Amino acid sequence: MRERPTAPVPSRPAVRGASPLLAGLLVASGLAAPGCGKLMSPPPRPQVDGYQATVTLKAGSTVTARFEIAVRGEAVRRSLGEPDAGGPYLVRSSGKAPVLEVDPSARTVREVPAARLLAGLADVPLQPGFNHAAEAARRGVKEYHRESDGIFAGLACNVWRFEEMPGAINSPSTTYWVAPGLDNLVIRTERRLPRDDGSEERTFVELTSIRAGAPEELFRVPEGYRDRGERRRPRAVTRAGAGCGGRRACVSEADMILGSEGPAGTRRPQRRPARR
Repeated sequence: MRERPTAPVPSRPAVRGASPLLAGLLVASGLAAPGCGKLMSPPPRPQVDGYQATVTLKAGSTVTARFEIAVRGEAVRRSLGEPDAGGPYLVRSSGKAPVLEVDPSARTVREVPAARLLAGLADVPLQPGFNHAAEAARRGVKEYHRESDGIFAGLACNVWRFEEMPGAINSPSTTYWVAPGLDNLVIRTERRLPRDDGSEERTFVELTSIRAGAPEELFRVPEGYRDRGERRRPRAVTRAGAGCGGRRACVSEADMILGSEGPAGTRRPQRRPARR
């Protein structure tokens, strides 16, 4: 009886430079692509790579503002319009850097008051890594509560409530919803302020559409943008307003501002002889 020839069994491609057991573990875990032996970078994390999200401010059930935000360490970027609308935005490249307003359509940039960047977000921890004990120390309180865990925006959260006057009746309070799956990022902040009539004012700051990773380029002003805060060169004018070619003395705008002291603390313009 003739024996049938057996077909060779194809061997699996090995990860170059690694043992078969290690190669199999890497491929199974998704850290190496099969057959190429190249390690893949880990997924971005908010604590390390920053994050981007849509922020919704609410007073009760009424939406008062919606905008896009990007955070990476102390660098913060905030859109001045609705999410995905593009347009101007505010940006701070570091904790001590000035706040700039950037207009991509006009290709301009100018410095603005720092308070505009965090308007409505003053009591909201934007950086990941929320720690309840550190927050209590910052507030100067020793009593605070962990309420039952909850779900917000599809994410499991630890809920922490801090009262401004622990033990007092109708104390104002702030509640943070912290997502452990996003490196302890606060994704919802609820502020309660009791009123004299027994009711209470409730405001919310909510983060949705959260994406881990915020490239450093988001916090840099593109090259070639014009500074809207630059002073223009003074224009020379005559007292008659006809230019320096007239017979009257020529006075520049800088002279009008930097002239000698006049009566009652006013500035008296300095005149220059007109060119002939």
